[in-house]
Amino acid sequence: MSTFQKKLQQDRKNEETANAGLKWSADDDKYLIDSASAKVPLNEIAKYLKRTEGSIKTRLVISAIAKSEKDKVDIVEVCSEYGITQEDVKTYQQKKQNREERRNNQNRQDKSNSFPSGEMAEILQALTMMSNKLDSVVESNKTILKKLDS
Repeated sequence: MSTFQKKLQQDRKNEETANAGLKWSADDDKYLIDSASAKVPLNEIAKYLKRTEGSIKTRLVISAIAKSEKDKVDIVEVCSEYGITQEDVKTYQQKKQNREERRNNQNRQDKSNSFPSGEMAEILQALTMMSNKLDSVVESNKTILKKLDS
């Protein structure tokens, strides 16, 4: 179990953060945006939604990016409206890029180390069977040659 999963498990056991890691409902998102726009402190929003302050900030950043792109609004304006900073957005984007790079590197490693699939697996299986039969024929020939020599 990863460190993240252990923390999530602990957060879910805590009544104040029981919704940690669970899917966000449309009502949760609406409450979050309305509250943030009304300058309600993050810790109060987190208590109400039973989530961590970190998840509240992350969700606000994700929402800010989406609103900026969808409505063609300057991210600075949206950050100000939601009570987050541009640095929060940059940090999120950098972490997201790092995760994607690690995932891509892992996928490349998995592909290079993986057993062949499909037609390649069938060919490999056929070649292995042929090699085994060839070994058997060689052994039979050796036995015959020994009998002929004696």
